[in-house]
Amino acid sequence: MDPFTMTAVLAAVDTAASGALSGAAGELGRRTAEGLAGLARRAWRRDGVDGEDGGRDGGDGPPAAPTDDGGRRALAALLIEQARAEPGFARDLAAWLRESEWLAAATAVPATAPGAARPRMLPPLTSAFTDREDALAAVTALLDGQDGGAGGGAGGGTGGGTGDSAASHTAARMAAPMALLVGPAGVGKTAAAVHCARALAARFPDGELYADLRGSAAATAVTPSEVLVRFLHHLGVPADRMPADEQGQADLYRERTAGRRMVVLLDNAHSASQLGPLLTASPGSLVLVTSRHRLPELVRDHGARVVRVGPLSDADSFLLLTRIAGPERVAGQRTHAEAVAARCGGIPLALCETGARVQVREQLSWESLEREFAAAVAGLRGSGRGQAPGMPDDVDGLDDAVTPITPVTSEGGDSPVEPALLATDLSYRDLAPDAARLYRLLALRPWPDIPAGAAAAAADTGEAEARRLLETLAAAHLLEETGEERYRFHDLVRLHAERRAHEEDGRGATALAVRRTVTWYLRLAARADALVVPGRWHLGPAYARTQGGDGPAGRTTEAARAALAVLRRERANLAEAVRAAEEYGFDEEAWQLCEATWGLHLRLGFHDQWVATHLRGVEAARRCAAGIGDPRAEGRMRTQLAFGYMGLGRYAEAEAQLTAAAAADERAGHHRGRATATESLGLLCLRQWRYETAEEHFRQARHVLDGIAPGGDGAADVPRADALLAHHLGRALRGQGRHAEALAQLTDALARFRALPARDLYNEARVRMSLGETHLSAGDPAAARTPLDEALAVMAAEGAVLQQADAAELRAHCAATPADAVRHLHLARSLYEEAGDTAGASRTGALLRERGVG
Repeated sequence: MDPFTMTAVLAAVDTAASGALSGAAGELGRRTAEGLAGLARRAWRRDGVDGEDGGRDGGDGPPAAPTDDGGRRALAALLIEQARAEPGFARDLAAWLRESEWLAAATAVPATAPGAARPRMLPPLTSAFTDREDALAAVTALLDGQDGGAGGGAGGGTGGGTGDSAASHTAARMAAPMALLVGPAGVGKTAAAVHCARALAARFPDGELYADLRGSAAATAVTPSEVLVRFLHHLGVPADRMPADEQGQADLYRERTAGRRMVVLLDNAHSASQLGPLLTASPGSLVLVTSRHRLPELVRDHGARVVRVGPLSDADSFLLLTRIAGPERVAGQRTHAEAVAARCGGIPLALCETGARVQVREQLSWESLEREFAAAVAGLRGSGRGQAPGMPDDVDGLDDAVTPITPVTSEGGDSPVEPALLATDLSYRDLAPDAARLYRLLALRPWPDIPAGAAAAAADTGEAEARRLLETLAAAHLLEETGEERYRFHDLVRLHAERRAHEEDGRGATALAVRRTVTWYLRLAARADALVVPGRWHLGPAYARTQGGDGPAGRTTEAARAALAVLRRERANLAEAVRAAEEYGFDEEAWQLCEATWGLHLRLGFHDQWVATHLRGVEAARRCAAGIGDPRAEGRMRTQLAFGYMGLGRYAEAEAQLTAAAAADERAGHHRGRATATESLGLLCLRQWRYETAEEHFRQARHVLDGIAPGGDGAADVPRADALLAHHLGRALRGQGRHAEALAQLTDALARFRALPARDLYNEARVRMSLGETHLSAGDPAAARTPLDEALAVMAAEGAVLQQADAAELRAHCAATPADAVRHLHLARSLYEEAGDTAGASRTGALLRERGVG
């Protein structure tokens, strides 16, 4: 049977030339892609008669990495043709095909494998939760196949939604059953959905996924990629195995959830397009979606069951109010308490805020509270809607003021926003001045969540005082606690607070508060980044405040990991800080924030955010350069933006940015930046198999570095930069098959790293691994052993577990004896297991079984 069918070879080429090239499968992906490049060059040389056919890629040189289906199909045909003509090539192609199978497995481990992650991401449900049994009954009927069509009511709502079509029923049978909980803002959709998920948890033993999609407006809605990365992380996908592009993430997400019985709760959705990549196809799972928008596409295309969540009944409103305020506060004043409950319009947000007021104010009577509500309503309506302090101009338009999506309002036509905002305003009036000020200043930006440090910065106070005030606001139900010392606003409450801030504090004070918060995030990110990527050159005064982060003396493996965890936790807030800086005209802070997230993006990806923030950073840097700002910043921002584009596989845009970066740095007279941009062009060419062009860029970058005078800008970094360039040159030469020259360059790189005053042990080990790979590529496994053994020792000392595992697996390929190979495969498997890399553990386990050991 012919092993070289078009189907098999094309699948392998697709795997190696797509996700692997973007770094989605780590070192295995890089080696597999480079192996394919080597085979392509060999076939080109024999088939192309020294380039007479232009290498089949339209140029005069060897073939570049194919970027479309046609190019990949042509490459697969060339490989098959050469394999059938030359036995030696056929053996090498067969070995590469087997390696590519492991690469495919690296991102396709079945989610139902033993030990698969079972995430528990649902938010807590308050003990005061009331009613919504209709919603639970509707979702249960959906699961049991008893639903009679879309549009069931819950908690006071009525039916009458869009009916299911035959097509939607078919879609529902093919995918996970889906319930769409719709209702107006503040009505308690999230609590109802969490209640359903928890009540049905026994049916879904493989875990729960939850994401707040922040879909109250298009400007705040999160991208599907942001959610997919978070879900995949909780499903056990290591950061260096994370696909860079949204389609790859969606594919892996569906693979990881296939065959599993999970609840996926997608909260506060803005549109059907936002939801599409997040829908699992596993029929044993349940998808719960909440939205204040009617999303008919979910019914039409996915067979969603619509469950309307309306205001609570009078009885349940009173019950919830009693649970929040306490039964003892209601005793003897039931009539007035019921009247207050009625004033809240059945909206849980209003009821919780009102109950909290009564609970903390012992002297506040229900009768006086009823009068306050009546006076507030009369004042609002008597002066015209929107004229009361803190109230918006058009409460009915709050659900979506800028998009054509139709928001859901209460069944009677009255907006529930009005009672919710009235209750919020009354609670606000009870606050002490310091708590009220913090409440206002925190709301000036839609921060995804608020840590105590950021709150302290906004209010220009100490963290202990900020914690006290945050707890006060949470007790009044004006903030929601999302985690330990982390808070967020309900979007309606934030709207009220933001309006109050502009009315009471004015432009100057609000701008200062935003600037203090942005600066706090900048300092936090710079401190963490200096620990995550020590020794790199950087721009901006924010780094002058870091202590001990720039060298090995101030860095430990544990500190670096903790710093990276900080950057991951604050990732969404950092992106919002960049947006805030741009909108308020804080250009220096905007580009420095981008600079300070280099370690975050380099280590963890998040390429969509990377590109979005750095596009803003480029423009901010340009504006600074046009004034009195640092002229070097534009080139720096463009170079970093290019790496974001590279991660997304958008190579043409990356090349354009790097070319523009080199030009900007040349205008600024910044040799160090220009050398980095030119070096980065070489790295881009390495990804595209353009090894000759990569070599040219690396040599040009070295020439630019030679122009830095002793003591000049960037001079201190030249020795390390030269060492890195020597390593890159070695890789470029190896890609061309010039093994002797490559080994000489890599040996030079190792000597340069060892001569640095502050040793960079990690990069020394990376060079040793490249030496081992080059010896293997040259057919000299014995020579590969020593540098790989040295790399293993250093990676172990550095705590780089995945890199140590990769070195051990390489070492097994050049083992002197079968026992030596088995020993290194055992080591590699244990390290992969320690790092949580199930694909690596599975691969090395299979290699051990092939050798007859477990």
